[in-house]
Amino acid sequence: MKPKIYEQACLSRELTARRCSTLDSTPPLRRAVSPRLIFTIQRMQRLWISVVASILLSAGSASRADVYELKDGGRVVGTTAPRTEEGVYTIRTVEGAEITLERELVERIVPQDEAAVEYLRRSRTMPDTAEAHRELAEWCRERKLIEQADHHLARLAELDPNDEEAKRALGYQRVGNRWLTREELMKERGMVLYEGKWRTKQDIAIRQRKERAEDTNVDWFHDIRLWRGWLDNRRPERVAEAEALLRAINDPKAAPALARVMEEEEDRDVFELLLDVLGPLEHPVAVQTLVAYTLDPAMKTDIRDECLDYLINRDRPVQIIPYVQALKSKNNRVVNLAGYALGRIGNPAAVSPLIDALVTKHKYPIDMGPEMNAGFNPRGGGGGLNIGGGGIKIIEKEESNQRVLQALVKLSGKQNVNLEYDEPAWRAWYVDQQMRQRYNSRRDN
Repeated sequence: MKPKIYEQACLSRELTARRCSTLDSTPPLRRAVSPRLIFTIQRMQRLWISVVASILLSAGSASRADVYELKDGGRVVGTTAPRTEEGVYTIRTVEGAEITLERELVERIVPQDEAAVEYLRRSRTMPDTAEAHRELAEWCRERKLIEQADHHLARLAELDPNDEEAKRALGYQRVGNRWLTREELMKERGMVLYEGKWRTKQDIAIRQRKERAEDTNVDWFHDIRLWRGWLDNRRPERVAEAEALLRAINDPKAAPALARVMEEEEDRDVFELLLDVLGPLEHPVAVQTLVAYTLDPAMKTDIRDECLDYLINRDRPVQIIPYVQALKSKNNRVVNLAGYALGRIGNPAAVSPLIDALVTKHKYPIDMGPEMNAGFNPRGGGGGLNIGGGGIKIIEKEESNQRVLQALVKLSGKQNVNLEYDEPAWRAWYVDQQMRQRYNSRRDN
């Protein structure tokens, strides 16, 4: 099949030949012309009218160009002219040429502003010199054409390697005698781009382990919740199966899921079952959960002691920092629970914090109840009785912490000499002990 442009050329030659042979006889020509040729003539006439109109419009004003994106991947940039009835787009390009496009060839039309059109004109006529690229880059930056500005800055850096302003504008950094991009600099520092940010390999490894752990936690949580539900089943064999599956858990990665299920548990027997499973697991969440339960005043005493047993019976030493911090709690019960735990743990490093917590101050709300005032009128008449609410009053009270004193006596070894709640006396004793230890250490060396 011949191209459409070839067919139109043949029709044009046919029209010219017939005009030459019938200059003296117009009617025979009209009878000889085919309907297809008449259609072409009319189309060409409309096309010429469109051309003249577009020239007049372009001469009268600064037009805004459009980008015609074609279905075959090409594109045409130019001034948009009105489309004819047959679906033909007439376009005047920025170079001044005029072309016609069939509507079915166009994928979409993207409007462009005057700055983009002017940029196309300038970029196609500029010389490939450092100064020309510098000027056009500045022109683009003033008009917010950032991508185009970077393009010319990059070319400027190639033509003039000593242009520091261009390199800095492109994000280069000077390292010694070299200019490096941010990517090159980060790679030299051992950084890797991960999830949109530059990170160390160690950080990436930690994050990936955490992601895998979270996936594992989801799986464990699903299983533990399922087995917990079976414990309420009416079938004894199902209950026995659930208990066996829970007691068989020895994967430390199950600790977060167990702790989460325990937070919602209201059945005492089930809670103790889950605690028996969580207690032996070597996982930070397991330790944190056990410590939290030992300092919870709402928890039963036997549960707190069981949690403390799991902590003390581990192969590694118990961290005393959470309990030392709890000695400063606003809740006096928490202070004494921390003192009790430190006494059982038996770490001498807790002696000084225990001395500070022998006597602590705490605030308590007191309901003052109704307030009654009676009075009389000296001028005569009856007296008066006023009843008003006293409201809630906050008082501050010093508390002598018995569990803290018991722990201090145990850790100090002063079973026979008890300094009671005399904090200065305990502090003097503690300083004397420290001095003795230093003296003995020097003498042994």
